[in-house]
Amino acid sequence: MNQDSPFRWRPLRQEEARIAWALHAQVFAATPVGMVRPDQPGHFEQHIQALGRILGCFIGDQLVAYGVLGMRSETVAHLAELLALAPADRARACVLDGAASLPPWRGHNLHQAAIDARGELARSLGRTLVLATVAPENMRSLRGLLLQGYAVHGYATVYGGLPRLLMARDLLRPQKEWRLTRQVPAADHAGHQSALAGGLRGYGCQQDAAKAWHISYGEAQPIA
Repeated sequence: MNQDSPFRWRPLRQEEARIAWALHAQVFAATPVGMVRPDQPGHFEQHIQALGRILGCFIGDQLVAYGVLGMRSETVAHLAELLALAPADRARACVLDGAASLPPWRGHNLHQAAIDARGELARSLGRTLVLATVAPENMRSLRGLLLQGYAVHGYATVYGGLPRLLMARDLLRPQKEWRLTRQVPAADHAGHQSALAGGLRGYGCQQDAAKAWHISYGEAQPIA
């Protein structure tokens, strides 16, 4: 992290679970339906230590953003099953299981910083296969993950009925090079499923002339 930045990231303490939930509730109330999963206080209380870790971003004493890293949760096991991970990969899997920032502090790349900080934490804890879920229409989160080297590996309805792209990044392997096969409009759920069923993976995104977002699907190429 930039030492000159006013933002400071650190693991939250148990007594700080409630302020993380309060931040989540504030953001959730102002977010379109289906874009963000509604998490309860217990999600934060359990991920402080028992099921994972939560990194908080502070300006002075104020929490302005957070990122949840799940390691021993049912979500980790469920995504590992959906992605048909081998036993050795399941043992090193973790999940980016929620993040948010207060509206006044958006535009400071805190979402990107939360992805990066949790990846560093996961690596330090031996969890080197990082998974994530994202709504296809949530371009802020989806772009952030794609820019960090995550790829779309699956599509599923999870969290009690929410459609999500399933993403993964192996921290032990260099980022891949890709050959573009097709572009899928971000909101085209059937298109995502068709591309994935054909063995393709989503690796990037771009806007068309009308400023609509499309996900780039293709095949990984051998590294020269």
